[in-house]
Amino acid sequence: MILDSQQLEAAIWSISEGRGSDDELALLRADERLSLTMLDRLIIDAEDDLASVRNLTGEERDQVVADFTDTLHGLQSTAARLRPPPVPAATRVDYYEDDEDLPIASEPWEPEPVQLQASWSAGQVVVWAAGRGSPAEGNDELATRLESIGGPSVGWQLHAGVPLPGGLKAEAVAIPMKDALGWLVAIGGGPTYEGVGASVRWLGRAALEGVRLAARGAILPSLHVANRPDGGTVETSVQWGPALLDATVVNTLATAMPGAVAAVDGGNARATTSAVITAAVEAIVAESIGRADLPAQPPSAKSPIDLDDTVIARMDGTPFRANISLATTMSRRLEQWSRTVTDPTRPKLIVQLDPPSTGGVWLVSVMAPSGKGFVPIDAALRSDGGRRSIVSEWQRLGRLFPAIDRVGVSRRGQVAISQDEAWEFMTVTGPTLVTVGFDVRLPALSRRKARPSLRLFAEAAAGSTVGAHQLSNVAWSVLFDDVELSADDIRRLARQARPLVQSRGRWVEVDRFDVQQAAVALAEREGVTQLTGAEILRQSVGLGGSSLAGGVVVHGNSWANDIVKSAGEVSMSLVTKPDGFHGALRTYQAEAVAWIGFLDSAGLGGCLALDMGLGKTPTVLAHLARSAGDGKTLVIAPAAVVGNWAAEASRFAPALRVVVHHGASRATEDEFEAETAAADMVITTYATAVRDVDALLAGSWRTIVLDEAQAIKNPTSETSQQLRRISAHTRLALTGTPIENGLGDLWAILDFTNPGLVGSRPAFISQMSGDGEAALRALNGLLLFRRTKTEPEVAVELPDKIDELDHCTMTPEQI
Repeated sequence: MILDSQQLEAAIWSISEGRGSDDELALLRADERLSLTMLDRLIIDAEDDLASVRNLTGEERDQVVADFTDTLHGLQSTAARLRPPPVPAATRVDYYEDDEDLPIASEPWEPEPVQLQASWSAGQVVVWAAGRGSPAEGNDELATRLESIGGPSVGWQLHAGVPLPGGLKAEAVAIPMKDALGWLVAIGGGPTYEGVGASVRWLGRAALEGVRLAARGAILPSLHVANRPDGGTVETSVQWGPALLDATVVNTLATAMPGAVAAVDGGNARATTSAVITAAVEAIVAESIGRADLPAQPPSAKSPIDLDDTVIARMDGTPFRANISLATTMSRRLEQWSRTVTDPTRPKLIVQLDPPSTGGVWLVSVMAPSGKGFVPIDAALRSDGGRRSIVSEWQRLGRLFPAIDRVGVSRRGQVAISQDEAWEFMTVTGPTLVTVGFDVRLPALSRRKARPSLRLFAEAAAGSTVGAHQLSNVAWSVLFDDVELSADDIRRLARQARPLVQSRGRWVEVDRFDVQQAAVALAEREGVTQLTGAEILRQSVGLGGSSLAGGVVVHGNSWANDIVKSAGEVSMSLVTKPDGFHGALRTYQAEAVAWIGFLDSAGLGGCLALDMGLGKTPTVLAHLARSAGDGKTLVIAPAAVVGNWAAEASRFAPALRVVVHHGASRATEDEFEAETAAADMVITTYATAVRDVDALLAGSWRTIVLDEAQAIKNPTSETSQQLRRISAHTRLALTGTPIENGLGDLWAILDFTNPGLVGSRPAFISQMSGDGEAALRALNGLLLFRRTKTEPEVAVELPDKIDELDHCTMTPEQI
């Protein structure tokens, strides 16, 4: 596993401060040598810092020293968790080729398993297999081992034996980087393979760093000129190498390099690291150029134009003859041009964009490294004339970001920019500067679009009656995600070419059309300072006519707000076997029973919209059984299903006392009160209800249930007009087709269940027009409960198929 240096350092700090997780500890253990190297560096820095703060004076000195001491101890404890205890001198022996930092002792090593090792030699990966105290493998065994771990199938050549301790040699094979790159990257960036030594994994990590640089485009050409001219010309070739090498990464890799990597050619660890990274970059560029259609090469490269054309034609590195003077000049110019981004030790300038204060001005500041910290670039340039490398980086930044120079020498490194420029810097300029080696620090930026909505803050007026007629004082604003904006804020944003808001700690670009729509919405409501509970509830369910994508969000203290909050908590505790109900409800039925209970407690009505066969009748019976004794229920249904209601009531809620008011032998108006006095539920038909409406008006009803409620979809019909006259605490409409016949039909049903709550029919149709499903979703959960057969099936089943009960009938004798 390749360890990212920043991620590793963050894990070290987290563990040293006592906040570390198991995953972070596993990250350190994935490469203990690398982790210990970084820990040692951090401990040295901490010791230096502690020595420095001990010179402080003042009241806070003791606390600061204690804090730095705790930091040092935390780092030392973390290192102790990784570093094994010292081995007694009598038992210490020499490390194998990979571990040359321990002294040699006389005692022999215990034989260790043979592992695959790799060395770097002149652009090739030399592979061999051996283990301390174990015989090295031959080429046949080596080939089998390579095949078992997915090694390259082509490109191998025999190589001279690799010297081992004791004068032995291991048979070896070699492969060019271009053929080994994919395999090495898989080893370096993937899981640890059994039998693969640290040297192979290290080469994989170094190669992966080259791949990262090439993927970022951090590559540069150079012109190699041979030392032996012939007749005024010299052999020349284009070479490619990495740019923007991170000194920390190179140093970390060099420090962690196992000795086996240098077993063939020896060499400096840092130079070997750079050579492997460069070879990986060259392999990728060569492969890419090989797929390009290069122009033809000129006959000679003895003029500046011909040399330029030849360099382009031979970008693949094929040598060519060129005029020695021209080639030398071009090579020097390329080197000068690229020096600032090829030197790993170059100073890395920090370019920081600070968000605006109350004045709305964005500020770009530039800092330069100085000692162990950073100072403003102006101070760095003034001190001793400034280091040449810092001056070069400052000049390079000016070419890429010209705005930094517009304040002149008086305030070098600090420039105020407009909001449009800030957005350009966050989205384009800043990322570009990162790719060319600057340390750019930007405010957090979100690419998502902020969703606008109206915010209605309601506060119940003192002394106002709780309910639909409750008066509340209201105030309007706009929300872009979690950012609340007043009318003045919206007008200010509307004047900006590129409006930005800060949401959840990130800057978000706001769509200008949304800003304009928000301004219009606030202007329309400027004079609306009081609303009734019903009007606020209409706003909550999307019937307020808002043109903003997020609709209306209601906050504050009011009856309507309490209702909406309660509706959102309905399904939190479901009961599948309610008291008085014989059977077990399906999950969605239990949700519907909880919803009906919410409506009943709030004094609201609603529409239960379940497809045929999903059990509307048992769902309502479960609610009535649970609330038996609270008042009478009037069920009005088509004549064909009156028998179903009576049968299902007998089966699922036998404790309910049921009276069927239907047929020629039904009670007269004078007899009706006596007949239903002891009843919990009265069942009748639509036709009978219209004929006997005066008797029904005289009754006291807790709940009215309209089954197949599409019977009242025409609000001007006699049936609809007469049934609306019957009052009840809660009105329920049951239907499987709440919207198929149009929004006007849905309005008729909802206006019956909650008279006046959803507004006028024309306004409702206008506000809900468009996507029918979207309209239902806007109401679902408050005034409407909808489930279809296309939704996921439920876990709990009723004891018998509801579908059969839906179609059962009763004989006249049973009625």
